[in-house]
Amino acid sequence: MEVSCAKEFDYNLGIKLIRGAYMLEERELAQNGGYESPVFDSVEETHKCYDENMAHIISNMKESDKILVASHNVETIRIATNLLEDRQALRDN
Repeated sequence: MEVSCAKEFDYNLGIKLIRGAYMLEERELAQNGGYESPVFDSVEETHKCYDENMAHIISNMKESDKILVASHNVETIRIATNLLEDRQALRDN
């Protein structure tokens, strides 16, 4: 939704996309608070969600937009690099 609003109203969007930094703490808080955990059950689900959201953001960037992908996950960096290279190749053609 944020990406589409930024496009519609023509403003630069800032997103801090994080991946499971506090998974254990969030699960404990949910258990103690009696509510459903807001984090995925597996690291694979977490990676999939992160990478899908990152891809959505990159594929909807304007020409003037900038992105910083800060991740220790090598696969995420590979995906981001490939998406950005594909975007550049489309512009060059």
